[in-house]
Amino acid sequence: MTIEIRRATSSDSERATELARTAKAHWGYPAEWLEVWRDDLVVTAEGIERHATFVASIDGEVVGVCQLQLSDDHTMLEHVWVDPARHRQGVGRALIEHARVQARGVIAIVADPNAEEFYVRLGARRVGEVAAPMPGAPQRVLPLMELDAAVS
Repeated sequence: MTIEIRRATSSDSERATELARTAKAHWGYPAEWLEVWRDDLVVTAEGIERHATFVASIDGEVVGVCQLQLSDDHTMLEHVWVDPARHRQGVGRALIEHARVQARGVIAIVADPNAEEFYVRLGARRVGEVAAPMPGAPQRVLPLMELDAAVS
């Protein structure tokens, strides 16, 4: 199995959004929460054009996406989504390693709690929390993590 990584184009927006929604639902979140997140899980064509966005494909099928939002002083990792049928096959790791080469300095990640272990395995460290209350879970928080960019 070969994982190919390429720069996303605006035409990848629909598939990237589908991946985001499918991957988020995979974790068993309540339907009410998924509806609250519906717009946040859209990977827009404009966002793809504005930010360094990459897709992973296997045998021509897009199975993962990630986006780097770069500024002069920091890099945010956004929209890291992998088709649940491809979890634990190296797709997420390949995407993140590719993104690390493109990033500057330290990459900030506001992680889904289900993804924290994945980021730790890649070398990220938890540096704090971000409040993320949801219906029925007013104390819910997300891990704030940092990952060093690849040294060039």
